[in-house]
Amino acid sequence: MKIAIIGLGLIGGSIARRLRGFHDCTIAAYNRSRESLDLAIADGVIDEAYNTPGEAMDNADLIIMCLYPQLNIDFVRDNLSSIKDGAVITDVTGVKGFIINEMKKILPDTVDFIGGHPMAGREVGGYKSSTDTLFNNAPYIITPDKTNKPENVELIRSMAQYIGCRIVVTTTPDEHDSIIAYTSQLMHIVAVALCDNPLLERSGSFAGGSLQDCTRIAVINEKMWSELFVENKYHLADRITEFQDCLEKMKQAVLNDDRDTLEDIMRHATAQKLKWLMK
Repeated sequence: MKIAIIGLGLIGGSIARRLRGFHDCTIAAYNRSRESLDLAIADGVIDEAYNTPGEAMDNADLIIMCLYPQLNIDFVRDNLSSIKDGAVITDVTGVKGFIINEMKKILPDTVDFIGGHPMAGREVGGYKSSTDTLFNNAPYIITPDKTNKPENVELIRSMAQYIGCRIVVTTTPDEHDSIIAYTSQLMHIVAVALCDNPLLERSGSFAGGSLQDCTRIAVINEKMWSELFVENKYHLADRITEFQDCLEKMKQAVLNDDRDTLEDIMRHATAQKLKWLMK
C-alpha cells in the first residue's frame, strides 16, 4: 500500500511518525517546505518526498489531506489526474460539512472521500513540533456516508487506531460541525476575547493559574482558525448566542444582587462538569 500525506506539518508529521508498518505501507509526502521533507527523510518517518502534490498522490491507495480546508479542496481539484481509480482520500480538518460537500463536487465516483478529524493538537505547528505520541488516547472522528464503501471506512478506522487514538467516533458531518463549534471553536473564541482586553496588559501581577488556563489556546493560527470559523459560521453563531445568553443571565444576576440565581447556575455547571468531563 502507498500512503500519501499532503502537508507535513504538526498533524501530517505526527501521523507519518506512527504509520510505519501499517499494511506494510510505503509513506510518501508532499510539503511546500523542502526542509520539512528532508528532516522527515532523515528521521526515517517517510520513504518518499515530493515538492509537488501530484507526484506524491500518483498511484497512492490512501491520500491523507493535512492542509487547510480550502487548500485541501484546491489541491485535489488541481491534481485529479494523479489520483487513481479506487483511491481513498481522507482529511484531518476541523470542519466537515463544507469540505465533504466540496469534495463530492469534484471527485469521480471511483474515488472514496471519507471525512476525518483527530481531536489532538498543540499550540505550536510545523513538522518540527510533530511527535509520535500526539494521538495517544485521543478521539478520532469520522463522518462516512452511505456512498462510502465499508472496507474503506474500516481502513480509516483502523488507521486511526493504529496511530494511537483510543476511540473512533462515527457521526454525521452536521453533528460534527455543531458539536465542534462548541467544544473547540467557541473555546478559541473565548480565549481570544479574554486576551483582546486592555486589562490583560496589567494582569501579570494579579493573575493566578485560572487566567493562564483560560487563555492557553489564544496563541492561535489566525489564518486557519478564521477559515474554520467562517466555514462553520451558522453552527458557530448559534454557540456564540447560547454563550452570550448565559453571560447576560449571570450579568443581570450580579447587577440585581441575585445570589440565588448565581448559585443555581454555578451549582448546575459544577454538576455538569463532574458528570461529563471528569471521566
